[in-house]
Amino acid sequence: MRYSIILPFIITALISNFTFAQEKVTEVKQDEGYGDAFVNYIPYLRTVKTPLEAPLKPPALAPSPAPKTDTGKQPVTVEWLRENYPKLRDRAINNPTEANVSAQMYAQRILMDKAQKYSDMVLKVVTQDPLLDENNRVPTASGGALTVRNANYLAQEQAVRELSAVGGAIIFVDGNCRFCALEIPVMEGIRKTYGLQYLVVSVDGTVPKNFKGQAQKDNGLFNKLGLKLTPSVVFVPHPKGYAHGADQNKYFIIAQGFYAQDGLAKQIAFAGHDSKLLSADTMRDLSVWDRGVASTDDLQKLELDVNKPETFKETLQPILIKQYK
Repeated sequence: MRYSIILPFIITALISNFTFAQEKVTEVKQDEGYGDAFVNYIPYLRTVKTPLEAPLKPPALAPSPAPKTDTGKQPVTVEWLRENYPKLRDRAINNPTEANVSAQMYAQRILMDKAQKYSDMVLKVVTQDPLLDENNRVPTASGGALTVRNANYLAQEQAVRELSAVGGAIIFVDGNCRFCALEIPVMEGIRKTYGLQYLVVSVDGTVPKNFKGQAQKDNGLFNKLGLKLTPSVVFVPHPKGYAHGADQNKYFIIAQGFYAQDGLAKQIAFAGHDSKLLSADTMRDLSVWDRGVASTDDLQKLELDVNKPETFKETLQPILIKQYK
């Protein structure tokens, strides 16, 4: 009932609005403003529903290859043998079936074959390169080896004679030292053979049994030098007296404990080698075993690239060749 009363009013309002709109349109004048209004007119765009596009399908993926079956096989390298041969051996010992023992023995055969191939190549490389052949450094043949040993032995004797001309030795003893009584006669033999003078110093103020010579009481030098055993022999080049209570001497420890005469002479010679008190010829002959050996200084400066094995030879040859001159 309420809608029937309102409806005539709505219709009347719509009709009047339509009439007003018609009248208003007829009154528009085509002046300059009209052109502006036309140019700036924004048309009404009707939305048109377009059919939905089908979603793009992702490109088909290539089928992944089937995973390889893990057979457990690996290259038989030195690393493989180092890791697995002990396992094969232990398994064969713990359970010595035919298969287990056979596997271990075949692995051992591989190891031995690799070792032989390596040994053959080592022999080839060494014989073709004189700087790698130890026989060129120190001959292994009996005649050459004897020559080297004789040169070294004669150099030791000459070294003791040269040291005897520039210094003397101190032998530290004590009354309870069993071997001190034996070392003093050895020092006497060194004196008679090479002319090296020596002084006997008693650490505790007593002398070994049957020693008839003179001995000086230690003034603390034994402990100052850090010596631990008696007898001990120390070489003193160009001995000097104390000046205003200060010790002006240099000391080279030759031996601690008992040495026979040939062993003690060798120790004295190499103390001279370290002291640089020997002639150049004697020094060279004492170092005969060092022929061809790279110096410590060169080795400390040495740099190599493990990924470029071909550079090892060209880097090391100049270092080694100068040690043969």
